[in-house]
Amino acid sequence: MTDAAKVVSIALAEVGYREKATNASLDDPAANAGSGNWTKYARDLAAAGYYNGSKNGFAWCDVFVDWCFYKAFGPDAQRIQCQTGPLGAACPYSAGYYRAQGRYDGSPQVGDQIFFRQNGALVHTGIVAEVTAAQIVTVEGNSSDRVAKRTYARADGSIDGYGHPRYGGEPSPAAVTVALSALTSGSTGPQVKTVQRILYSYGVKGADGKAIAVDGEFGPNTAHAVRLLQGKLGLAADGAVGADTWRSMLTELS
Repeated sequence: MTDAAKVVSIALAEVGYREKATNASLDDPAANAGSGNWTKYARDLAAAGYYNGSKNGFAWCDVFVDWCFYKAFGPDAQRIQCQTGPLGAACPYSAGYYRAQGRYDGSPQVGDQIFFRQNGALVHTGIVAEVTAAQIVTVEGNSSDRVAKRTYARADGSIDGYGHPRYGGEPSPAAVTVALSALTSGSTGPQVKTVQRILYSYGVKGADGKAIAVDGEFGPNTAHAVRLLQGKLGLAADGAVGADTWRSMLTELS
């Protein structure tokens, strides 16, 4: 069995697992079903030292993917998934790890990690189980509060791309460091777009009461939303994104 087939087999064996209403009966596929985001997947990865803390009780589509790799490869799973840091429990960061290693594109292969977007943000992920000329079959966690097998047209507009794991003993990727600039009103560019996507993900609104537009321009609406988010995170609400705000946003979102 190939490495990719091993991951897919593990994922398929979990189809039908229901997320739990509370932190109880986590190993039973059907018991205590609810929408509380409690799963055995987050429990097991917390015990293994994944991420920057336990993710039980949080959205778990990415956690499910990581669990399948962990069950297949143990401590080597994060290397295979190109994860060079602790922020692998959220779709934007998991996709970013693949991108940083040049292993993210629009060509699907069995065993890939598929990512979906909505309103410009990466919001969901799963494992590619089958690929045909017309369709992609996936296994996804947190799909209608369960692990489910789904089918999409290859041209489905919600598909953002595919991360290609380092199957077959490829060498470890080098650690990646990204310099984060201090941002304030008047700032422009890709890092402003990153902040705006994070604000959108948190659901905070601009001064106009609307969702934040991801346009790369740090205007009054973005500054207003930053102040709201800073208040939620227990930070000084100055409307500027410095080191403390970057750290808190990324840590809590992951």
